[in-house]
Amino acid sequence: MRNRRRFPVFCVLLGLLFVPLVPSAVGAAQESKLKFKIIALAEHASVHKAFVDAAKIWLQKFAADNNVTVDYIENTGKIDDAFLACYQLFLQLDYPPYMWTPQAMEAFVKYIEEGRGGWIGFHHAGLLGEFDGYKMWPWFSQFMGDIRFTDYVAKFATATVVVEDQSHPAMKDLGGSFVIKDEEWYTWNKSPRPKVHVLAHVDESTYSPDTGVKMGGDHPVVWTNEHVKARNVYIFIGHRPEHFQNPAFTTLLTNSILWAAHR
Repeated sequence: MRNRRRFPVFCVLLGLLFVPLVPSAVGAAQESKLKFKIIALAEHASVHKAFVDAAKIWLQKFAADNNVTVDYIENTGKIDDAFLACYQLFLQLDYPPYMWTPQAMEAFVKYIEEGRGGWIGFHHAGLLGEFDGYKMWPWFSQFMGDIRFTDYVAKFATATVVVEDQSHPAMKDLGGSFVIKDEEWYTWNKSPRPKVHVLAHVDESTYSPDTGVKMGGDHPVVWTNEHVKARNVYIFIGHRPEHFQNPAFTTLLTNSILWAAHR
């Protein structure tokens, strides 16, 4: 708690820079009973823009319903210890694990390792390797289970996601499995399972169409790293805006937000 209270004046001033997601008529009342604040690092200039735009619409309603503030940044230039101290949850909204400033990387590592806030990463956050002239971030690869991106289902496939830990708060009310339509499933050089707690995997035998791009059986797609203090969830699903019309996906997202933010 000390870390979150270290920069109160900075956080108040920072709040004035962002447009609230709640109507102005009720903004003051909601601020008085605000539950928590979310910062979303959002990819904005790629094929994932449609997903990010849909996420913003969904998050706007979630924020209004739960007395939550959601702020957005489109690069890591503002991220440092003081900036992150204002937020209880960090959403990596399809932003990749590269193009980060050294200052942002250092602050984020402390945020995660010291449990200064929670984290949820989507889809592109698992793009680990050398891309766009950037080297792989070794710490982030370890955080994600010591993995490296190898391939993806470029033509998309519908598949069944099997819930492995129905008792975990992030998987509440999801049952034993759910279907995700038309996703570009990533493969990695190995399963992260030995170093993370897998919450769900994709059943590669259910790919429709079957493109042949597979990991060979053990293919986790939702997991949490229990070796750091921050509550965290990686949700591979996150390419198409239509996912926000899937009750299973929005249930997973709602559960993950509330759990990662200690609510």
